[in-house]
Order: sequence, then structure tokens, then C-alpha cells
Amino acid sequence: MPYKKMLLILLFLAIFMLAMATGGCWDRREINELAFFSCAAFDLEGGQRVLTIEYIKPSPTGGGGEKASGDALPQRQAIIVNEKAETFLAAGREGALGLPRRAYLAHTAAVLVGEEMARYGLKEVLEHIDRNPEFRRTTLVLLTRGPAREVVIKAQSGLEKSLGREIIGLHKWVQVSGYGFIPNLNDVFFDLSGDAKTTVLPVLELNPQPFPPILGRGGAAGGGIPAERAGEPETLVTARLNGAGLFYHDKLVAWLDKEQTRGWAWVRNKVKSAILTLPYQENNKVAVNVIEARAKTSVEMQGGLLQGKIKVKMEGDLLEAQGPGDFTRQEAVKSLENLMAAQITAEISSALKTAQEAGTDVFGFAGALHRRYPKVWRQVENNWRDEFKRLPVTIEIEAKLRRTGMTGRPLKPGGGG
Repeated sequence: MPYKKMLLILLFLAIFMLAMATGGCWDRREINELAFFSCAAFDLEGGQRVLTIEYIKPSPTGGGGEKASGDALPQRQAIIVNEKAETFLAAGREGALGLPRRAYLAHTAAVLVGEEMARYGLKEVLEHIDRNPEFRRTTLVLLTRGPAREVVIKAQSGLEKSLGREIIGLHKWVQVSGYGFIPNLNDVFFDLSGDAKTTVLPVLELNPQPFPPILGRGGAAGGGIPAERAGEPETLVTARLNGAGLFYHDKLVAWLDKEQTRGWAWVRNKVKSAILTLPYQENNKVAVNVIEARAKTSVEMQGGLLQGKIKVKMEGDLLEAQGPGDFTRQEAVKSLENLMAAQITAEISSALKTAQEAGTDVFGFAGALHRRYPKVWRQVENNWRDEFKRLPVTIEIEAKLRRTGMTGRPLKPGGGG
């Protein structure tokens, strides 16, 4: 075959292959044809699966997405679809019957699991999400007391236009309190596949808050001239974090209140910042801002018996003080450091007691034992839940007060010094 003819054939083949590779967008999805998930709630009701979805509502094309200033309560820029079926996938397809756009899941901010579903087991929800290639493992996971759909349906927006965006904001900023945290799907899978097979999910609940009164028309006295006057305040039902649920394998087995949740967070290095409100001298209080906290969990063999140990090092600044305490004195600083350590110890002890009663090692003792004594771990692995219930644990807190603010002396109005 002549060289030029062979070259021409190869050229045509290259053009044909290039045309096949760029020949069209047969599977394209136009943005104006998509309905974007914001968050979803998974519930169990009498054997039926209930799926509640918040979709982002497109803004009006005129550019005015905001409500008029005279309207009372802010509204979410979202629509809600609620369906019930034998499976969550079937419930989702039922919801599609009334949806004029194709559902798009990749931007889902969070999923909420209702209490009854959580007691039945997270496995079904996690598998439903993980098998769908559009869901991302960065999706946040939360728990509710009672049906999760109640929170999705009833929560009103405070600063954001959707509940999903509200949850993203909570995830970003809530750790400054020390009381809150929100894991993502990958965190939950990692926990449940670990040695202890336990995890902790934060509780999201409805939180009624006062809404500022609006101005309304009213007659002025004597002149009949219209005047602006304040109306009656209303109630804005927002969402907030409050406590957490303990899971053994994939089932909800116990609850932690707000303080116990922070007790657990100290140990798991999830406290980025916190405020310790402490009693000091009679009925006075002081507030210490925690600026750093580091914890380590370990297990040792002592006399043939396992002994758990929690060690926390923290530093804080004094930001508020009531009463006559003079923190320029070393004795006062040392006394306050002891109070800081006692408060953290109490929070950890309370959380640990609840976890041991439920047999849920959410503190990482199983992993610590496995790493240090692998042979011992193999002996107790199948019975670790019972071993953890009777594991003696010592708590050691090293608290340091680094700063006392602009001044360490209390203000004395009308007096000297």
C-alpha cells in the first residue's frame, strides 16, 4: 500500500475517533431543569419509610428574591416534598411525580435521621446514601428527638435562606462553644468501622426565638395624622444543636445532654474553643475562654487488669469576673485553675458514666488498647462492650490560666487602686 494512501487512511481514522469523542452532550443536564437538594430527613413510621426533602427554590428572574419589608416572618427560599413508601428510594420516586424538575443530590448539605429510624438502625439510611453516586461523603449527618421531618418542615430561616445552609453555618461556627459538632458521612462510616463500632451524632431541635415587631400604621392622637407604631412581637422557630445520641453499631442506645456532649468533645479533641463559667467567692462567677485543649486516651495493664486513662491539657484566658477577686495574686490564679480542672473533670465523668452504662466506647479506648496491646485486644475484642462497662478510668486535667485581661485587679468604683 502506498505511503500517502496509508497516511490518508490514518488521518481519516483520527478524525473519526475525535468526532466520536466530542460528538455531543447526550447526557447533559441544564441547570434550569434541575431541583437541588438542600437537606433530607429519614424517618420510620409504622414500618413505612418517610422521606422529607428540602429543595432550593429558584430566585425570581426579576432579581427581587427578598420579601417585602412589611412581611412578618422571614421565609425559607425552599420547597418541601414529603412522601411515604416501603423504601426510601420508592418514596423519592413518589415525590418526583409532583416535581417539574430532575432532582440533583450532589449539593445536599445535610441529612437528618429521626429517633425511631435511629433506634431501628442507621445502616439502611447510610446504605441508601452511599449507594447513590451523586451523594457526597462530605454531607453532614444529624439526629433528632422525634420525627426528623418535623424539624425540616417547621424550622424557619434566621440568617440563611434554607435549613441546609443554616446547618452548614452551624457546622462551621458551632465549635467555638465546645458544646456542638456535626460529623459528615465519612466520619460516621469511619467510626462504625472502627474497633469499638460506635459513633456520636448531634441532636438538632426546634428552637423558638422572639422575632422583632414590625412597624404598623396607627392614628396619631388629636390630629388624625397617620403614624408608625410597633406591632406585637412574633415567634421565629429556628433550629439549634442540643446534646447528642450514642450509637452502638448502627443503633441509637443513649442520649447525652449539652454538658455531657462537651465532656465527650474534650476527650475527642473536638473543642476548638469554649467558655467555662465557674463559681468564685460566694455567689460570684467568672468566665474563662478556652483557647487551646488537647486530650489523649490510653489503656494500660496494671496487675493484670486493664486501666483506662484520659489526660487533658488546656489553656484559657480570664474574660469576665464578678466580685472582689484579685487575680494579680498567684493564689487566686491557682485557685481558678483548680476550678477549671474540676469543671472539665465533671463534664468528662458525666459523659463517661452514661457511655459505660450504655456500653458504647465513644472515647477511643478500644483503639488505644488495640494499638498498645494487640494480643490482649484479640482476647477481649468480641466481649469489649462488657469490658468497657467495667473499665476503671482515671481523668487527669492540666489547666493553665494564661492571661487575666487588661487588669487582674477588680474595679473599685469611687475608690483608689
